[in-house]
Amino acid sequence: MIRYYLLLILFIIGCNLQDDEYNESQYDLKFDALTSETTGVYFNNSLSSNSDMNIIEYLYYYNGGGVGIGDINNDGFDDIYFSGNEVRDELYLNRGNMVFENITENAGLNTEGIWSNGVSMADVNNDGLIDIYVSTVSDYKNFKGHNRLYINNGDLSFTESSQYVGLDFKGFGTQASFFDYDNDGDLDVYLLNHTVHTPRNYGRSAKRKERDNKSGDRLYENLLDEGELSFVEVTNKAGIYSSALGYGLAIATVDINNDGYVDIYVGNDFHENDYLYLNNGDKTFSEVSKKRLSHTSRFTMGVDIADINNDLIQDIFTLDMMPYKADIFMKSGGEDSDKVAQIKKDYGFNEQLARNHMQLGTEQGVFKEVALATKTHASDWSWSSLLEDFDNDTDTDIFITNGIYKRPNDLDFINFQSNILYDNYGAEEEDKLEKDLIDKMPMLKLSNIVFLQDNPLEFSMLGELIGIPPSYSNGSAVSDLDNDGDLDIVSNNINDEAQILENKSEKLNRSFVQFNVLNKWGSHAIGAKVIVFSGKKKFIKEITNARGFASTSSPRVHFGLGKLKNIDSVHVKWLNGKYSKYSNLKTNQIHELNPVDSEITQVENINENNNFEIKLLGFTHIENKYLDYEREPLMPERLSLEGPAYVGADFNGDGLKDIFIGGARLQAPKLLVQHNDGSFESIENKIFNQDALFEDIDADAFDFELDGDLDIYVMSGGNEFVDGDNNLMDRLYINDGKGNFNKFPANLPSTNGGSISSSDFNNDGFPDLFIGSRSIPGGYGLSPTSVVVKSAPDTDAYFEAIAQAPLGMVTDSKFADLNDDGILDLVVVGDWMPVTVLIGEGEDKFSNQTTNYGLGTTAGFWNTVEIADLNNDGKLDIIAGNSGLNHKWHASEKTPVVVYLDDFDQNSSLDPIIFYSFFGEPVPFASRDKLVNSLPYLKKKFLKYNDFAKVTDIVSLTEKNKIFETKTVVEMRSMVFIQNKENKFLSSPLPKELQLSTIEDFYVDEDKIYYVGNFTGYVTELGPSYSNSGGVLIGFDGNTYSSHRSLMLPINFEGRHIDKVNNDTFIVIGNNNNSYLLKSK
Repeated sequence: MIRYYLLLILFIIGCNLQDDEYNESQYDLKFDALTSETTGVYFNNSLSSNSDMNIIEYLYYYNGGGVGIGDINNDGFDDIYFSGNEVRDELYLNRGNMVFENITENAGLNTEGIWSNGVSMADVNNDGLIDIYVSTVSDYKNFKGHNRLYINNGDLSFTESSQYVGLDFKGFGTQASFFDYDNDGDLDVYLLNHTVHTPRNYGRSAKRKERDNKSGDRLYENLLDEGELSFVEVTNKAGIYSSALGYGLAIATVDINNDGYVDIYVGNDFHENDYLYLNNGDKTFSEVSKKRLSHTSRFTMGVDIADINNDLIQDIFTLDMMPYKADIFMKSGGEDSDKVAQIKKDYGFNEQLARNHMQLGTEQGVFKEVALATKTHASDWSWSSLLEDFDNDTDTDIFITNGIYKRPNDLDFINFQSNILYDNYGAEEEDKLEKDLIDKMPMLKLSNIVFLQDNPLEFSMLGELIGIPPSYSNGSAVSDLDNDGDLDIVSNNINDEAQILENKSEKLNRSFVQFNVLNKWGSHAIGAKVIVFSGKKKFIKEITNARGFASTSSPRVHFGLGKLKNIDSVHVKWLNGKYSKYSNLKTNQIHELNPVDSEITQVENINENNNFEIKLLGFTHIENKYLDYEREPLMPERLSLEGPAYVGADFNGDGLKDIFIGGARLQAPKLLVQHNDGSFESIENKIFNQDALFEDIDADAFDFELDGDLDIYVMSGGNEFVDGDNNLMDRLYINDGKGNFNKFPANLPSTNGGSISSSDFNNDGFPDLFIGSRSIPGGYGLSPTSVVVKSAPDTDAYFEAIAQAPLGMVTDSKFADLNDDGILDLVVVGDWMPVTVLIGEGEDKFSNQTTNYGLGTTAGFWNTVEIADLNNDGKLDIIAGNSGLNHKWHASEKTPVVVYLDDFDQNSSLDPIIFYSFFGEPVPFASRDKLVNSLPYLKKKFLKYNDFAKVTDIVSLTEKNKIFETKTVVEMRSMVFIQNKENKFLSSPLPKELQLSTIEDFYVDEDKIYYVGNFTGYVTELGPSYSNSGGVLIGFDGNTYSSHRSLMLPINFEGRHIDKVNNDTFIVIGNNNNSYLLKSK
């Protein structure tokens, strides 16, 4: 068994809360951690690791137990069930005033010798009484028994009936979720199961179609509607995976797409993807995670689904194990290496990242992941997530249990065990070896966390200061246990008494309302949705079963209402498709709703659907495969993914805008000519085909020959070659006036191109150029030379350089007369550089006036720039697209991202070492392993990861004080810069919607700003920027806007250019993607 445990360690390899920053009086939310003497709850999930059973023999040994909450005797007070691993389960009756009575024995619950995991509480036989279902680990090692169903007898006793009804599953049970999958009025059940490491768990993703009798998930249909309580398995028929690949730890059953049928989300540990099953309405499901989710948590352990941002669309929050303490983070296993991530992708697995994920639902039906932007991505080794309004302010908060009793992902421990020669140990010695290994695992007791939502999608991480003591907690559930109008929390703890947190928010005098929503049998109507209307406010909750981790919360629905004193109406959408409307309901009360007392009404459309008509253009950009980090292992992004080039202009003189799209390396560029009906036709060109070896980065159109038609300058690039290589040479294509092009025989620049812009800045009638370089291949971080050239038609070179400077890693540029003096100026943006202003002074001279124009402290990772008078004051303003806030790096002048450029190991190659602020502490971006591989001399300095975790700056890392060059980034937000009367630019961030991904291009159309974004070129440690492919700000005046609309582009689309090609149609060009025509409906 110890050898299989090694597989766990290898997969992990491949792969002090910040309360002291806050003033205690700043936060109103407070909990009292009640003692067992106060509550009468003495349950303790005590574990005694021994040679027969431990974390090596069973990898989920410390996953802990669950909590079930429900009102078993219908007295109006919720009761509590705790599942035990090596101890018996216990059931506590709520006597009121937070006092509970242990009724386990009298209830007839005998779980001695059974390893219990998840707890589900639901009325499975429609008698109006809540029953209890417990998932167990059985038929493995010394684990006996089977899953158990306790039918409520109505007299505080239960009858175990799992075998009788067909739910006596034996295997690796995690949790069950009861829901009505076929809308027939009874509760069906999904059994979530897990696996342990064996050779069957590895291979291509197609293995998920192979059935495993102990580890595979199960779906059972309840036949109660046919007259008898009985469950029949429908797993395969329904399209549910049931394989050993499924390390199932989390489940939620919710109507995710609002079509009236309950869907399923399954969170899997390790390499298997999470599953998103959409209910087809015909007793089958479609697994659509790849189509709806850009990426998921890598080690998903907990999940909850609710409306986090009050847009009436369901959102998904999953938990992982990313630490929030810098020293723990630096010595813990985390993300896959780039190579391992690529192997997984080749094996058919979707992208996974080792951090919490907040998936915001959209009207398009896809999800945008925003945990980094909301700073909810790290909560350490996390188990249970519960989405509720804990302070009754109308905003959804997040409660998380975290920590693990022993930390097997500690890299010093992994390094220690990997050096053991296991074949030298006999069977008797293995027991001692296992004990020694377990003793070597570190322990870290943490407080559970509340992410309190202060403002829309802005959260504060809270723990001990609001009354939550440290613990090793796993399963948890919520309920208003004392019926005082706020939600209390119950957690199942390892080697400690269960934790009951009494919420004291009633002291805030904020309004609330709660509902017991019952079906015609008097049971809680699982799957029904409740919508509360109060003034302009709308809130939605769905009654669900399993939530968080291995637990079930109260089915009573709770809404915090803040300062709202009145409810206009409450609508309930039942699973039969009918709506009920309830009026005259008071706040600060618990109401009972049922279909008998309601009127049928038609609810207004909850989600407006502002779509664009989207058509394929007929061009697909296909990137060549080149892995930059194999040559430059310390770089944070791939610079070989910069294209495609694009320029739109009338190339054939018919008055319609045509388009030129460049290709990637080994792909020819294309010219598409527009017809009168708005369609485009691709025109073949032999010259373009001959130049397929070039990677086309940027392009511009101008009349080089002054013959009345537009020619095309195409900038070449790519990170594969060195400066001066012929594969990097720019090209100039001459137009014959009819859209036919020939290549001009000129010796043009051969650099990794970044941006080309043309103008006649000296008013001599000839086009002049700015040629901005992106990088020095092999020297990430260094600033290549960019050049301003003027036309020199009387010379052999055709152009003459009048200014050159290493401005930065240039990505975009625009000519404009910023100061209204009649002379064109130049704005340049790029990585590790500010928004740079070069003021034209006449006589072919430019002066860098960046600081004087108020832009000296804007260094960022700028991708695009546009210039327009945004507020109609007669002064030109600047709008610039940056990396955004949905990023592991957050920068400011106080906490910049810093790159140190030097040959630290003196091997004649540049080593870019990056530091950034990790929850307030400076840490190196590269891991100890990556740094040691790049700089071998560091291995002796940092023999242990614990030593590496003490690094706080470049000196403590390299012992080098004098650095060749240092650059900083202080701004990562996409911004607008409004020019005032004194020619100073005043900065303001663009709205939150535009901070969720990189912004790659803008198109300003009067008071509308269209944009496209997303970028997948970051290394795995950063992860892709995938959460906003494009949209439009409407009514934007440089400060405010009236609305925002999505462009409804496909998930994972990487937009590079957006342009208006006729009166009502836009073109969107993608990188390694299709291109599209968009027309407003």
